[in-house]
Amino acid sequence: MNESRSIDRRIHRTRVMISEAFLTIMAKQNYPDISVVDIAEQANINRSTFYAHFIDKEDLLDTIVNEKFQLLDDVLKERGAAIDVLPSFAEPDPIFEVLFEHIFEHDEFYRVMLLINPVGNFSTRLNEVIKAHFFQRITRIGLNQKVQVPLDILLDHLSFSTTGIIHKWLENNKIYSPHHMALQLTRLARLGAYTAMGAQGQETH
Repeated sequence: MNESRSIDRRIHRTRVMISEAFLTIMAKQNYPDISVVDIAEQANINRSTFYAHFIDKEDLLDTIVNEKFQLLDDVLKERGAAIDVLPSFAEPDPIFEVLFEHIFEHDEFYRVMLLINPVGNFSTRLNEVIKAHFFQRITRIGLNQKVQVPLDILLDHLSFSTTGIIHKWLENNKIYSPHHMALQLTRLARLGAYTAMGAQGQETH
């Protein structure tokens, strides 16, 4: 039993080492130019060790992305009860709060994948994660019959505006805390853009 745990730990350590080496290279080199040899050298392992864990660099990338999104999904699910309550103006929406805390904690990964070396459909997948959790909230608390714009447009607005803000936040070196960012997006969501810009009570002509 102890031997099995020791082997599992070694496997985990090696996979983490390979993943970290890959992200380090992706921060400096375009994805198409990266080879398995580059990754193995950066991780200080043999190519055979790499192939014992991953089929190729695409498999490695898919594994890293899937693990990060699974981690985010798990944390959001843990906050399920809180997520199903619409937030007040004074408290950040748990979906936004978890999202910004997660990205802050895994800054290097998201910086590489969103800013430095965007690969494949990563932004699309992030949008889908955000959309999925807002959709689940809307349906679980019965708001899907009350939405005032088409649901697909509402979810696209929530997800694309959020990923755009995340992109800018990372670009600006996270000058605001995750809590601050989550709270501002919550207030924007509750107020709506026109009220947030001070147009409440203004007549239009």
